[in-house]
Amino acid sequence: MKTKVFQIVTLSLIIIIIFSCTNSDKKEMTEHQFMGYVENTQVNITGRLPGKITAIYVDEGDTVKQGEKIAQLDTRELDANMAALNFQLKNIILNKSRIEHLFQAGALPQQKVDEIETSYEVLRSNILALKTKIEDMVITSPIDGIVNVKVLEIGQMLSPGMAVVIITDPDGTWARFSIPEKYMNLIKLGQQFEITSNTPELIYSAKVIQTLPFAEFATHTPTTLRDERDIRTFDVKMKLIDTPHHTSINTSKPGMCVYLTLKDPIIENLKPNKKL
Repeated sequence: MKTKVFQIVTLSLIIIIIFSCTNSDKKEMTEHQFMGYVENTQVNITGRLPGKITAIYVDEGDTVKQGEKIAQLDTRELDANMAALNFQLKNIILNKSRIEHLFQAGALPQQKVDEIETSYEVLRSNILALKTKIEDMVITSPIDGIVNVKVLEIGQMLSPGMAVVIITDPDGTWARFSIPEKYMNLIKLGQQFEITSNTPELIYSAKVIQTLPFAEFATHTPTTLRDERDIRTFDVKMKLIDTPHHTSINTSKPGMCVYLTLKDPIIENLKPNKKL
């Protein structure tokens, strides 16, 4: 009986040893986590001309299309000037018609016809220039996007180059990480990763679109040359993309913390003992 028990125990130990040795060459994944930040392409919506804001058609959080009205500047003075120019144009057209008839009758020289024609063309040019000015008093969006910040309010003065609102381009949303060079073998251009956030359910899909070394910067600089080297840091830019199984990029906010996990495979070369 004791011999049989001993044989069973011995056989069990042999099986455990063989199993352990066989699986010792399997890869074990070591994880390295890095923190980054969400960034967006942001566009300042400005005006070419100064003026008083009489209307703002959007609010923070609104989605806008390219060419959509953002704000209106006061055009009362320009409208009055346009009315005056149109009155002048009406009169000059009448005078031009009279002079042409008199010229055909031989009562006026060619010079008078040329003078009225020049006056007519100059006035038309002035009207077209004023029309362009009035159109520029309507501020529109140059891109599709989301209104992130409303800078000015109705009644405030707008100077050239000053932003009325700031629009975020949702297609220009990315995450930026600083990765030490010793982990760069785990990252390739075009590779896709899952990146997480401080909110557990917000998991994004991101595609590597740029890897650049930081100029003249090392996370570790050796004090001696023996057995030590610089460790440089790379700026890794990942474009957030919409996929069916991940969070929409529209939920991301500029400055949001996101986390990238890199898995480094380590193989333990434990050789099985053949003498059992």
